Amino acid sequence: MSNIDSNNQSLSAANCTRKVLILLSALFFSANSLSEEASSAIVTPSTAPATEIQLVEKDTDVFYLEAKLGNSAASEFLFDTGSGYLAINVKVLDRLKSEGDAQYRRSIRARLASGAINSLAVYSIASLDLGGGCVLHDVEAAILPGSTRNILGMNVLKMVDSFSVSFKPAKLVLSGCGQPAPEVVATL
Repeated sequence: MSNIDSNNQSLSAANCTRKVLILLSALFFSANSLSEEASSAIVTPSTAPATEIQLVEKDTDVFYLEAKLGNSAASEFLFDTGSGYLAINVKVLDRLKSEGDAQYRRSIRARLASGAINSLAVYSIASLDLGGGCVLHDVEAAILPGSTRNILGMNVLKMVDSFSVSFKPAKLVLSGCGQPAPEVVATL
């Protein structure tokens, strides 16, 4: 590489660094001039209280919880962080469809606990009430054939800010449950 090329790269890097510093300064000073309300919305994490949901151990290391889909009565769900989706059986789906609480979205190929790969329908469920004021909307559910048990999977847990599981007493703790995603505000 020649000295000229090396000098041009150094000047280019210096110009880039200078532009980034100017942009960051502008963002910092613009954010400081925002109203107090807007400014706190930018930097304040969700202050919603945590929701505690009782888990019931039925078999060794298998936990269940009660939840309500749409306008239906509460049902039992297996708590399964190894499942990618909320999964419901056809009987539950038929009830939700009759109440207008389920709409077909798409079909997916999924590996079941047995290892088999099946094509499953995915429906959007109007709401999922986990209790304690935690109500999630437009939750996707994979439909399992037959009358298999319902499963609360990771797609539901990803709809909250964070979750933790305690064992004594057995409970699921959800933070930021049902909160809308924070609005990103930037001034350039």
